[in-house]
Amino acid sequence: MKFLCRDLGGLAAFYQEALDCEVVVPALMTDERVARAVGVPGATVTLSTLRLPGRGDRGPILELYSVDGVVPDEWDYRPGSGQIALEVDDLEVAIGRVIAAGGNRLGEVVEWEGPSGATARFVYLRDPEGNIIDLYTRVG
Repeated sequence: MKFLCRDLGGLAAFYQEALDCEVVVPALMTDERVARAVGVPGATVTLSTLRLPGRGDRGPILELYSVDGVVPDEWDYRPGSGQIALEVDDLEVAIGRVIAAGGNRLGEVVEWEGPSGATARFVYLRDPEGNIIDLYTRVG
């Protein structure tokens, strides 16, 4: 998962504080090969890779990045257009941490039974740049 962001350092700090993510690769990429790869001539790409909690050293990652340069329309990426879903042990604690770190709530906690019969409680929130965070926990 990748989120284009305006304030890479601030958003990385938010995910570290709110959801215990660990920064594993901070980098500033200014090489012309990177600009050619992303299709933005002369671009400077700043990237921070965060490991999501709960899966050890090989767990899923979230890449936060910013691009100095004109982003092509065909990218269809806008800051605040990302969405991530995370399973948490304690939904109310996780909601509180997200809000305390600068996020905000979109909806209310609901319980839903899926087609397999598994039940979950979930809620949608936003990070400080508007990306959606779907937090859920299994019931029973």
